[in-house]
Amino acid sequence: MQEEAKLFAQEKHKNQLDDIGLSYFDAHIQQVVSILKVVTDNDDIISAGYLHDTVEDTETTEQELREVFGDTITDLVMEVTHEGQKDNVGFYFPRLQTKDGILIKFADRLSNLSRMEAWDEERQNHYLRKSKFWKSE
Repeated sequence: MQEEAKLFAQEKHKNQLDDIGLSYFDAHIQQVVSILKVVTDNDDIISAGYLHDTVEDTETTEQELREVFGDTITDLVMEVTHEGQKDNVGFYFPRLQTKDGILIKFADRLSNLSRMEAWDEERQNHYLRKSKFWKSE
């Protein structure tokens, strides 16, 4: 299923560029999958890694993913997809519940953190605030 997910994501993210003008698929999606492959060989997790931004960043719908990839992979993608609502630090992920979903979200965050040098200081600080999962005392 990984190869199908890769091809699907490549097509959906075709012509999308990241903040420094690189192919979004090559610069971000592939990096997320590479991170995931270091810690797991689970086909569903890796497939969802390829697809993790399709609902947020393309015209892909949840129903389309279900039809092509089934419930398990789609549920993982939807778990890491924000609902478009913001709290005081930015978008949040109320469906993020499972170990597998958190693994994908952490790989996504790590990729973004490693590629944020093109962002202005305000955007970087905002992203860092959103990424904190501990409470400062």
